Amino acid sequence: MTTVRLPRAVLWQTFIRFIFAGQLGWNYERMQSLGYCYSMLPILKKTRPNPEDFKEAFITNLNFFNTNPIMGTPIIMGAHAALEESGASLETTEGLKLGLMGSMAGMGDTIVFALYNSIIFSLGANWGLQGNVFGPIFVAIMVLFPFALVRWWEFDLAYHQGVNLFTSMGSGPVARIMEGATMVGLTMIGGFAPSIVKVTTPLTLTSVATLNGTAAVTKVIVQDQLDAILPDMLPVLIVLLSYWLLRKGWSPIKVIGLLVAVGFVLGALGILA
Repeated sequence: MTTVRLPRAVLWQTFIRFIFAGQLGWNYERMQSLGYCYSMLPILKKTRPNPEDFKEAFITNLNFFNTNPIMGTPIIMGAHAALEESGASLETTEGLKLGLMGSMAGMGDTIVFALYNSIIFSLGANWGLQGNVFGPIFVAIMVLFPFALVRWWEFDLAYHQGVNLFTSMGSGPVARIMEGATMVGLTMIGGFAPSIVKVTTPLTLTSVATLNGTAAVTKVIVQDQLDAILPDMLPVLIVLLSYWLLRKGWSPIKVIGLLVAVGFVLGALGILA
């Protein structure tokens, strides 16, 4: 292959295809490969004008591919475009994809789904539970626009820096920023637990004592006593129980099923509300 300078319009066409069709054709056999290959077709047509070379590249890019669609795919696609422009072989471009899709998936899932999405959706859900229509609007704005902008920035950055971009992503300031952001995000998620998990107990303990022939009735509201020890104790305990079960290998479906069953029984008995 020879070096081919990719026009800006071709890069833009590839990015637009990725935004609107990157997840189309997702399947359990090759996952995101169909959307990735479709997105890369404008570049492959430009860098591999020979029909046989294009056919081989087309088939090769239908191989298994799966990574985080917010952080992983745009960066890998941008670096892939740079390699195609420089005349790299299919073995090189496939090695790039295979070598990075796993690590980028772990990094992207942590930052985007476990951190950013959890904070944004927790805020939106909290407002929604209060009947505030701004909740879903806030989520839509904070997901659609930032995700589109950051993906173009990643794609463009990876295209201009090529594979050199990845040498600094796993260490140094980037790694420290990721670690700090994860800690802040998890702290915020924990703080939202009491406002999202609504669990109280209506139990009231009553005792009758006779003093000088007069019966004195004392009532102890259990919820008030729990709040005096630790505010929102029951929601915190439920979150900790769920986390412990997940760490023990329970699937989220099993944990949800258990909470529904226990909540139904204890609610029917008047222990929880």
